[in-house]
Amino acid sequence: MMSMGKRVRGVLFCMLLAGRVVAVSQEMPEETQLRSAAGGWSARKIAATGVVGGMLAGSLVSSYFDWWKGAGQSFHFVHEGFWQDYSLGIDKIGHAYTSCFYFHSFREIMLWGGYPEEQAFWWSAFTTALFAVSIEIGDAFSPYGFSWEDLTGNMMGLGYGMLQARIPLLESISFKWSYIPTDGWRWPPHFTDHYDSHTYWLAFNMHRLLPESWGNIWPEFVQLAVGYSVDARQTRREIALGLDFNLEAIRVGSSDVHLLQRIANNIHVPAPAVKFTEHREPQWYFFHLH
Repeated sequence: MMSMGKRVRGVLFCMLLAGRVVAVSQEMPEETQLRSAAGGWSARKIAATGVVGGMLAGSLVSSYFDWWKGAGQSFHFVHEGFWQDYSLGIDKIGHAYTSCFYFHSFREIMLWGGYPEEQAFWWSAFTTALFAVSIEIGDAFSPYGFSWEDLTGNMMGLGYGMLQARIPLLESISFKWSYIPTDGWRWPPHFTDHYDSHTYWLAFNMHRLLPESWGNIWPEFVQLAVGYSVDARQTRREIALGLDFNLEAIRVGSSDVHLLQRIANNIHVPAPAVKFTEHREPQWYFFHLH
């Protein structure tokens, strides 16, 4: 349960850390970025490794101090359910999304750093799976308990990310997330206090998915999206149909900016949508927020 909040907080941390490393990289002369350092490693490769390692270590340390310190529980399991759980499934979808996000972010950062494709693929998969298992083991010694349902959600998200990296068709169906709390932002954010503010989306790149004659007409920047969320303190399910903006359609010449662009494209920015909530009339939004 609570580990989803930790992992989503890690999503924001990963984006901030990647942005900082790219900013430092841009200040380096190009020859410094690319030349071999100790053991034949370039400055970029060292930076990329540091981002991935720092993300894993920082998230585990944060989890310890936020949730596990002083818990003193014996190892135990909990059963939460999937689609019919306390959050109507939004927590498990959140676990899937964060593992998918971590895999893609780690892989993109490692490719940016100069890792070969196969190494970036498998190391990103391994580190994402390791992190998911580590979180559940930590929870097992706390009041929250080891949840097989949480871990299954993580592995499903990781699996989808891996398939996307191998199958071009799935690369055109992006897993995205939007979150704007109804009572305003605060730090540190407590995502599990605002399940009603989460929406998880599948965004369809119609420019690629449609036959070529139709796809060339469809704007590359605009995608169709379907989202799932909950309302009324996780007592009503919601489906949203709307548009999504493909940030990667914005052409940039810098590989540094392109890295940030690809990571940020995992986030759904506010766009027009119609939402269908159980026992309510459809609601139309010029910019869907939550």
